[in-house]
Amino acid sequence: MTVELRSVPDCPNLGPVRQALYAALADVGLPPVVTEHVGDYPSPTVLINGVDVMGGTGDGPAACRLDLPTSEQIRDALRRAITVEPVTNTATRLDLVDCCAPPGNAIRTDRPRHAQHLPPGLRQVHQAILRHFAATGTAPTYADLRPVADAAGMKTAETLRELARHDLIAANQAGRLVAAYPFSPTPTPHRVSLGNVDTYAMCAIDALGMPFMLRTNAVITSTDPHTGQPVHVTIANSAATWQPTEAVVVYAAISAAGRSVDTCCSTINFFTNASAARAWISAHPSLAATILNQDQAVTLGRDIFEPLLLGAQPPE
Repeated sequence: MTVELRSVPDCPNLGPVRQALYAALADVGLPPVVTEHVGDYPSPTVLINGVDVMGGTGDGPAACRLDLPTSEQIRDALRRAITVEPVTNTATRLDLVDCCAPPGNAIRTDRPRHAQHLPPGLRQVHQAILRHFAATGTAPTYADLRPVADAAGMKTAETLRELARHDLIAANQAGRLVAAYPFSPTPTPHRVSLGNVDTYAMCAIDALGMPFMLRTNAVITSTDPHTGQPVHVTIANSAATWQPTEAVVVYAAISAAGRSVDTCCSTINFFTNASAARAWISAHPSLAATILNQDQAVTLGRDIFEPLLLGAQPPE
């Protein structure tokens, strides 16, 4: 199910309708994730599976709407959509959603499922890559991985190609790692301090998931790409503290197909507040984007990355 909220810039009625939408999602038991678009629309408009909850498709000239949808009307539209598209097997359905599918109802990714279904030797190589990043902040070399690959009866290059096929890592044409989600071997806007080790995350969600994967505390330092202002998140004992306290995450994708490093790592970022996030989304109309609040962003990061090192020894 896709849930969209469309508006014109600075729409005075957007806030109440947004509140009504989230209240309706909570009432019917659906994930509170909404794709927001700012542009030339009848404003505000709520679309469920592409259908305006007030009737029609939501297309038309930019204008302030007089027929504002209520929580009850949105709930009715959601319930009708649920009847058409049953969600009784939600866990299975969400597991099939790609990390960089156009955001909307994508609460989980298939990355944990792919990792859990790797042959044991290959999964050990994958976990060895993650543990090396956690211990050093840098990418492992072929020499670092060779003993683990040898134990799996595979060549190191072969293991990396297979892990890349599942988008658990990414490598360039020379075979060098360019991503080992959640880690980046090169600097990004998302710096993560893990005690005595500093490293970089591929995106904001990766940064939030990293301490849960490693079962440790972390301090994340990032930058709002719209305002240039810093955003800090401290995760201690699995609880996150945000500064500024109004900070949010934009979950956006260039495309639903391709490697995460190419399609969404650069477009999933921290923002100082929802207003800055909406302004950035408005300036990038080609992106499929949604704003995640702090709880949603932390939950998404934890769900994606916490399973990846289950059964592995934590880094020393």
